[in-house]
Amino acid sequence: MNIRYPAEWEPQAAVWLSFPHHKLNWAGARGEKIRRFYFELISILLRFQEVKILIPPGFEIPENFSGMDTHTPFKLNFIPIATDDIWIRDYGPLFVKNGGKTELAEFQFNAWGEKFPPWENDNLVPSKMANLEQRPLKSVPYIFEGGAIEINDDGLGISTLDCIIGKNRNKKEDLARIRKAICTALGLRDLIILPQGLHGDHTDGHIDNVARFVSTTQIVIAAEADPESPNHAILKENAYLLKTWLRRHYENRAQVDTIALPPQNKLESEVLPASYMNFIFANGALIFPLYHSDFDGAAREYFTRVFPDREVIGIDCTTVIEEGGSLHCMSKQEPA
Repeated sequence: MNIRYPAEWEPQAAVWLSFPHHKLNWAGARGEKIRRFYFELISILLRFQEVKILIPPGFEIPENFSGMDTHTPFKLNFIPIATDDIWIRDYGPLFVKNGGKTELAEFQFNAWGEKFPPWENDNLVPSKMANLEQRPLKSVPYIFEGGAIEINDDGLGISTLDCIIGKNRNKKEDLARIRKAICTALGLRDLIILPQGLHGDHTDGHIDNVARFVSTTQIVIAAEADPESPNHAILKENAYLLKTWLRRHYENRAQVDTIALPPQNKLESEVLPASYMNFIFANGALIFPLYHSDFDGAAREYFTRVFPDREVIGIDCTTVIEEGGSLHCMSKQEPA
């Protein structure tokens, strides 16, 4: 098999985003706040690499975004492709290498089990990007999102069960076929499927809020010390399973670390699944979410220790988490 999914810490050609324009989610004062957030994030990213941002055709780009790359070493590209919301990690294509050439792989997107319509524009993004980039597109006929998969540079992947089968997703009896299709499309030699993700995560428990590879043989997982929290038992079981699995592949080189979850606040009755696992890599940098939490400092200290050769940058994600996501959910890396 020549297909390979590069690890996110490997060199990148660009990072893709989708501009916030959803009239319900990002209207009024919240819209102003999310646009300030995007301006800050893009300003940081342009120090390290090119940024490509999807905008609806005919969309009027806010004035302060025009020309913001004038004094940076990298270019900001506005790409006219219609979208429904900002979560390009989930509906965008996955960039894979096939014999050194970059290709795209897509799964089917229905807004996390038809929870948040509309999603028709988002589901068409991979084919439109493939046409724009003039790259081959491999389509897999199962519901699955990019935030539901985490992969190292050695063909190992992690996902969670509820993101694969369940209401308005895929059938339970298709699990083995879906697992094989994921591995084939992304060039994986093994995929562990954990029982659950974070409690209250309306994505059905994406892995990018739970556990991430930080090197070939090292995983960091969210942890919850409070035994009264529903996340305590979930994350404890996941940590045990990941340690056992990783040791099977790498023996004494395997390492599983933990970072405490920040408080799981609520907006009205909705849990906001805040997690430091929702970080992103850029060329020479690691950018992680801040939540105005007492745990922010410990997360920074961990990332600084694990990535001494990268600039570690925290960014306030208290606005974007109000819609249930964070940095990793709203971005998609394109490998060099």
